[in-house]
Amino acid sequence: MSELEGAENIDNLMRQSRLPDRKRADYLAFRRDAIIEQKSLEVDLDAQIQPLVADYFRTRKISNTGTITFKSFVQVLADSHETNDIKAQLRKILTRRVDDLLATADKQTHDTRETFLIPRAVGIVVILNDTAQLIEPDFVTDKAFAMLRKCSSTGEIRYPDNHVVVLISEAHRIPSSEADLIPIETVFSDAGNRLPLATKCSDMLKQKWAAFNGASYVESSDLTRDVTPRDQQRLFRTN
Repeated sequence: MSELEGAENIDNLMRQSRLPDRKRADYLAFRRDAIIEQKSLEVDLDAQIQPLVADYFRTRKISNTGTITFKSFVQVLADSHETNDIKAQLRKILTRRVDDLLATADKQTHDTRETFLIPRAVGIVVILNDTAQLIEPDFVTDKAFAMLRKCSSTGEIRYPDNHVVVLISEAHRIPSSEADLIPIETVFSDAGNRLPLATKCSDMLKQKWAAFNGASYVESSDLTRDVTPRDQQRLFRTN
């Protein structure tokens, strides 16, 4: 993040400040046109998913070799056409952390905007997924899309202060014969879709990230649903 144009570490800027009721984001960038909060999906969820997998095979008396990869289990669910709630349970477990991160980031961006008197700054949340291989990129982007549009009981946007969520999922790879591709996806709020600056700042951020890592960067309009875990040997018991 420090490589971004005009990047300023907010903790350093506020080292001598005492604002106990205010949260803060991580960085200002692009001549303070952007506020950036960085979040990490640090914990994988094997222990929470294992009971769902075992219960699914046990209650349906489905014969299996005794283990299954998570991707294969998701495919089994997709092919089953059942009307039970296991798919909803699975997705809820996998995306609960995303809910928490984005709710916290909204407060941080809001307070940072007020502290530095930059009401027009674009709010950007960068989610890094380096270890949570069960949380596939489309799980995060679907949840982010919903969170950025979630309304309160009065019909107002519940989390209005961030315009863009950028996911960098180093826990996954996009199958390719040419290079080792890492999924990067962008989700805009409705307000962010109307702000040219939101697109400009998020594009520059992704380009800088790729350059810093010595990688090429290609933007795709499609969700990266065809991904593989970086470690493909992880298995779940089916009995």
